[in-house]
Amino acid sequence: MRLIPQVKQLILAGQKFSLCEAEAIHINNSSTDLLGAASFLKERIKILTGINIALSIGDRDNINGIILRHDEEDSEEYRIFVEKDRIILEGRSASALFWAIQTLLQIISLNGQEIPCLQITDFPDFRHRGFYHDVTRGKVPKLSTLKSLIEKLAYYKINELQLYVEHSFAFRNIPELWGGRDPLTSEEILELDHYSKRFHIDLIPSLASFGHLYELLRLKRFEHLNELNIKASEIPQNLWDRMAHYTIDPTNDESYKLIKSMIEEYLPLFSSKYFNICCDETFDLGKGKNLLRVQKEGTGTLYLEFVSKLIDLVRSHGKTPMLWGDIILKHPELIKQVPRDVVFLNWGYGADITDENIRILADTGVRQYVCPGTQGWSRFAYDIGTASDNIRKMVQFGFQYKAVGVLNTDWGDCGHINLFAGMFHGMIFGAALCWNKESYSDDDFDRAVSVLEWGDKSETLYRLLRELGGLCFYHFGNIYAWVSGTEGLWNKEQKVKEIGVGELQNNYDRAVEVLSKLINLRAIGNQKRLEFDELVFGAKATVWTLALLLFKKRHEYNQRLEIPVAKAELIKMGYDVLAELIRLWRIRNKESELQNVVAVFRKVLEKVQGL
Repeated sequence: MRLIPQVKQLILAGQKFSLCEAEAIHINNSSTDLLGAASFLKERIKILTGINIALSIGDRDNINGIILRHDEEDSEEYRIFVEKDRIILEGRSASALFWAIQTLLQIISLNGQEIPCLQITDFPDFRHRGFYHDVTRGKVPKLSTLKSLIEKLAYYKINELQLYVEHSFAFRNIPELWGGRDPLTSEEILELDHYSKRFHIDLIPSLASFGHLYELLRLKRFEHLNELNIKASEIPQNLWDRMAHYTIDPTNDESYKLIKSMIEEYLPLFSSKYFNICCDETFDLGKGKNLLRVQKEGTGTLYLEFVSKLIDLVRSHGKTPMLWGDIILKHPELIKQVPRDVVFLNWGYGADITDENIRILADTGVRQYVCPGTQGWSRFAYDIGTASDNIRKMVQFGFQYKAVGVLNTDWGDCGHINLFAGMFHGMIFGAALCWNKESYSDDDFDRAVSVLEWGDKSETLYRLLRELGGLCFYHFGNIYAWVSGTEGLWNKEQKVKEIGVGELQNNYDRAVEVLSKLINLRAIGNQKRLEFDELVFGAKATVWTLALLLFKKRHEYNQRLEIPVAKAELIKMGYDVLAELIRLWRIRNKESELQNVVAVFRKVLEKVQGL
């Protein structure tokens, strides 16, 4: 049976239990956890099957129906017994019972009203199973979108969620930071925190507090706190600088006061015992105002001095600090100076990732999460192949080196054009492996998730999407670099010149075929029309991008080839892609920074017109 995650032990017994004959969903007391679990199960069975099963409370175990019970242990192990006249769900804890319910719901989704008799014993490989979603680099989701994300994460037994925030929260004392950008509000965070508890998910705050402070340090009243000696408020917005620069000056007393005020406003909104101060990619540290000091003492000392203040601040509020591990890994001799309760988030996103950084932290005895990525950032179609290799390796390394958790990441670089449904594969794959690290080959998983998530009986949806994600190396950040003249990692024009015409033409032709096959699968999206439209959009945008590259090679780089799409049609395709992106964006997200994406598209199409 293709359950996600795969359970640790499943024994089939040969008979069936019929849901339509269930007398009740039975609990032995009306505690909040049990009553909530029973009500949730009743609601979801009604949605899946149309069957309305009554709730029953009392000391009765001989009921013909579904019996829920849990202990009060600190364990997520659960058991399911499906017999011919009843189903028993037992959890070692309330959260364990909730995971048992999610497994039963998957069984119902796959089998309908007739449930095969079976026994399941199940428990996770990692206690902390997290997902990290960027809400700062373009799209700020609506509250309803975030609630739907909570529900989907819980369905696959993820129990932690972090939302990445730089300027996308409505800080009371810095209205110019978020004005006109539709930030998350304190009321929304409070409601989402309460909602996440119903699904046994810990909503953990995550706030940039050292590096990645682009919007904050471009404000006139705070630009003097930039490590770099520049008047940032006078420099036009640049999405590459937003990723690559703007570290706060850690030696200015005002810097700590400012960050402290932001943390102390944000922290109380969350019930989690953790707080992620981020402190990653402090690229500019020691390259401006602190150059002389760094030359004498080293970058690591200066970094740790400021981070230690933030750690002490978070701990003074009774929270356990988390931070990204990339900077401290460059100075491993300083790790022993960090308090032992701090959790390091050890990220690495390549398909060829090694265990080196994980081993370094493990050898020091600190607590760490391994943090792979879904490989969708700045892409119209997620690179499922790279993500699968990366996630599988990171989970295995995490288990080998006794990491305390897994935090699978989904970023939104360069305007966050990657849409919600695109991240499902990597998100669910990470959920599957951090619960059961030995489960599923890539092909088996693609088939299983095509069926369970989409009801695709052909089992082909994610095989097509996996192929699609590998057809185009050129993403939206590269497009942005091209039209803005930006250098750096996003500039791929040399590769555009060098890639073979035949390879590019074949990729274009294949992307057209994949798009056609996806459209033919549209019937599976009847219950998830929006999500399926997002996947089709990714294919259409990939076709357009590949056509753009062929056009560029012919008309900008003067290479001999027959282009598949003439200029006028290419421009029309581009405007169609933009219109669909705007439509889909507005359904799930606030307006936020859509104007940045629209501006880039318009510049691209104007440039094409001039070639």
